[in-house]
Amino acid sequence: MSEKFEHFLIYILLFIIIPLEKITYATNIECQRKHYSDQDSFVCVCNEKICDTFDPLKKTPKGIVQVYETSRENFRFRSSQINFSGKNISIFDDDDDDGHHIRINVDRSKKYQKIIGFGGAFTDAAGLNIATLSKGLQSKLIEDYFGSNGIEYTLGRIPIGGSDFSSRPYTYDDFNDDDNLSKFSLQMEDYQFKIPYLKMAQKISANKLKYYGSPWSSPRWMKTNNDIRHGGLLKGHPGGKYYKLFAQYIVRFLQEYEKQNISMWGITIENEPGSGFDPNYKWNCLGFNSTLERDFLKLDLGPALYKNGYDKNKLAVMIYDDQMPQMKTFTETVMADEEAAKYVSGVAFHWYHNDRADRNDMDKLNEKFPNLFLLATEACEEWKNDPKKVHLGSWHLMNRYANDIINDLNHYATGWTDWNLALDLNGGPNWVGNMVDAPIIINATAKEYYKQPSFYAMGHF
Repeated sequence: MSEKFEHFLIYILLFIIIPLEKITYATNIECQRKHYSDQDSFVCVCNEKICDTFDPLKKTPKGIVQVYETSRENFRFRSSQINFSGKNISIFDDDDDDGHHIRINVDRSKKYQKIIGFGGAFTDAAGLNIATLSKGLQSKLIEDYFGSNGIEYTLGRIPIGGSDFSSRPYTYDDFNDDDNLSKFSLQMEDYQFKIPYLKMAQKISANKLKYYGSPWSSPRWMKTNNDIRHGGLLKGHPGGKYYKLFAQYIVRFLQEYEKQNISMWGITIENEPGSGFDPNYKWNCLGFNSTLERDFLKLDLGPALYKNGYDKNKLAVMIYDDQMPQMKTFTETVMADEEAAKYVSGVAFHWYHNDRADRNDMDKLNEKFPNLFLLATEACEEWKNDPKKVHLGSWHLMNRYANDIINDLNHYATGWTDWNLALDLNGGPNWVGNMVDAPIIINATAKEYYKQPSFYAMGHF
């Protein structure tokens, strides 16, 4: 992305020519910057003494435009108001020096997709790291994400059981051949690292939050390889014993979380189901191709959900939840079957292979299935081929997040979900060492956390 994207504003406004009379700047608590010599921007430090905040977004009077500005070298959500008059001038202090300007005309009569929201994942790793902070900073971090003085996330993804971003491999029923799921139970990680922060977010947010669950693996005794990782499918065939057990396993998750006063807005059927066909896959997985997922939904999961009161009015079922390149053909296979299609509300996808994807496939899916929403459900910077997995202050994070979100929105995505809400300085913990970056990095030793440029990228949407 070019240097002209150095100023990032809302999500498409860069240098815009408008008639204006006056620019006024708000007085927020400013970012306490921390620079790292190997990076081109900075993080904002949050501790017991200081943490930057934003003014809540309010409806402005007629003729007033509210602007939020983030730049590589200077600003994080600098807030200003522009009052229209009769002069043409750049909204930025430093006018576009090559003389090129952008004029945007808005046609309010033409409408596109309805936005569901933006958010991140309440992984075990995120909760474990947040728990290392003081109670006050824990609350502040959740407020930064979900509060009116923060970036106001409205989505939260929740692993159903463990994921690679857990400190151990586990499911909710690791007792062999428990055919009645009589030993199914939420785990320590739910009670200590997920549920408290899910409830905190609900309390802090002024919005109705949409939480959705995603399973990484069934219990290993349900799988063909009897292993939580290294590929593996459910034993038997859709309509059979183990497919019905896994459907009931998902229902039990919904029910047990409701007992904790946390209701799911939606579920994805399986996280990255293609990984279950890789015998060398290093962490939690379960395999479904398009026909297996179609038949599982039609014969097992859909009926189990409806029988227990989770119809479309109560729960949004999302298919796929994998990389974009195969999304179109997978979706078409499922939706071609009327009995399976009746249970589907949306299509979930991840960003990791977007460089190989044709986003026109999203347009084609929207045209063919206008009643389905498309939702980006996972993204993170992996820093492939770099042993260092956390780059504090990297402007690349801002550029990559913003570029991907804009491209998805331009092709009918209804929202975008980041991966871990928070990680440690190494990008973990992760039980198989699959470290990555995150918008908030926690330094437990210093009793503080750092808001990355990607945090502010998320906030502009």
